[in-house]
Amino acid sequence: MPHLGAAYNLARWLVHNDHDAEDMVQEAYLRAFKFFGGYYGGDFRAWLLTIVRNTCYTWLQQNRRLRQAEPIDDNLDEPGLDFADPEMLLLQNLDTQIVTGFAK
Repeated sequence: MPHLGAAYNLARWLVHNDHDAEDMVQEAYLRAFKFFGGYYGGDFRAWLLTIVRNTCYTWLQQNRRLRQAEPIDDNLDEPGLDFADPEMLLLQNLDTQIVTGFAK
């Protein structure tokens, strides 16, 4: 497989994920094989990397739409975001009052 390393490096740089980059390279090689009849010579590496780049751009556009559709409140369960729990707020408030009472 010629230029596999360069194709993977480009895909990894564009999608920022090892697994997705592997998928993009595989998809790009399939596209290159399918459309090899349209290759009229010249720099094969440049032709192949253009297919990798376009494959990654298409994938990024599709995934960007999916990420934008995710609900905003997905991160409420992260540690440190206890504002969603009224009982926790009350306990934190009582702890603050006890600590400030001892400090006086």
